[in-house]
Amino acid sequence: MENDRTIHKIKSHNNTILTKPKDINDRFLEFYTDLYTSKITSDSVTINAFLDKCELPRLSEEDCDSLNSDLTIAEVRRAIASLKSNKTPGPDGLPGELYKTFSENLSPYLLKLYEHAQIQGNLPPTLTEAVITIIHKKGKDSQEVGTYRPISLLNVNGKLFAKIMANRRNPLLGKLVHMDQTGFIPNKSATFNLRHLFNIIYTKRGSPTDLVILELDAKKAFDQIEWCYLFEVLNRFNFGNKFLSLIKLMYKNPMAQILTNWTISSLFSLHRGTRQGCPLSPLIFALAIEPLAQCI
Repeated sequence: MENDRTIHKIKSHNNTILTKPKDINDRFLEFYTDLYTSKITSDSVTINAFLDKCELPRLSEEDCDSLNSDLTIAEVRRAIASLKSNKTPGPDGLPGELYKTFSENLSPYLLKLYEHAQIQGNLPPTLTEAVITIIHKKGKDSQEVGTYRPISLLNVNGKLFAKIMANRRNPLLGKLVHMDQTGFIPNKSATFNLRHLFNIIYTKRGSPTDLVILELDAKKAFDQIEWCYLFEVLNRFNFGNKFLSLIKLMYKNPMAQILTNWTISSLFSLHRGTRQGCPLSPLIFALAIEPLAQCI
């Protein structure tokens, strides 16, 4: 019996139908190599011109100092304890259960690894490599390469590093994003927005002014975040040089492989986007989208 996630057919860039596993995998590799290629220059003039129009809040110096304090073994152990069981491991095949079982033994070594990476300015490749598995979006044309959601299977040691960063940032999100933004924000839900919308509709009943409700869906939103823009946004939020340098480590020379139909591609480089499957990505996206939400 074939796996439900088997991809039987996919269209090439010129709409030729591909059926061989290798051809299908090559098509996804071609698509994601292009998707994760930066589409802007490193020139910051346009980015700064846009952000200058926004009145972004800044973290207090106290919050910034807390965010930029030294990593601790307690943070490593907390991140390990939060790992969910029965999750597909990353390229090294080591599951989260192994880290949870040997947390006391592994935590000191992981802390030294992260501290050394910070000093050297580089994370080991095993912390930034991933296997991208593809999940079809229901209701979409299964033969279109763009109708699949990429999920990055990261090694647990890399996910733990990202989780530590996320745990530090989580309590501060409410100070930086508007109350109307509820996606990925702790203790908030889309039901808040629905209630707000219903209240507006109710209060505007009988109004002589025509009103419109507009729903927009950003295509490949996570995958198209440009890093130079992201880093400048975080800088303006006053995240601090040390914390920002740790974030940049995660986006320095990341590599990935595409897995389809039990066929795995060669490694390719990523130059933009936030990885779906990384604990930090939802928080990164919420912050990156805040300037746009302000302008709207």
